Amino acid sequence: MLFAQYNLSRLVDRLEAAGYVARSASEEDGRGQRLTITEAGRAIRRRMWPVYADAIATAVGSRLSESEATVLGDLLARLYVSA
Repeated sequence: MLFAQYNLSRLVDRLEAAGYVARSASEEDGRGQRLTITEAGRAIRRRMWPVYADAIATAVGSRLSESEATVLGDLLARLYVSA
């Protein structure tokens, strides 16, 4: 992500205050934090997804073949870490 650290911290503060994410200390690095999406976060993501799906289809989907989109989806799925 191309955010300055202080901007990202403020964004996470707002997401946590809204109840969309929960923080916990990183087990791997005492300086870090682990963010977990909450049930409220999952609900808001479901509600906003149709808007983002249309925007993604317009910006990305229209520029990729079906096989390219499949490869991209597979690569992105490898980056996903389940909580």
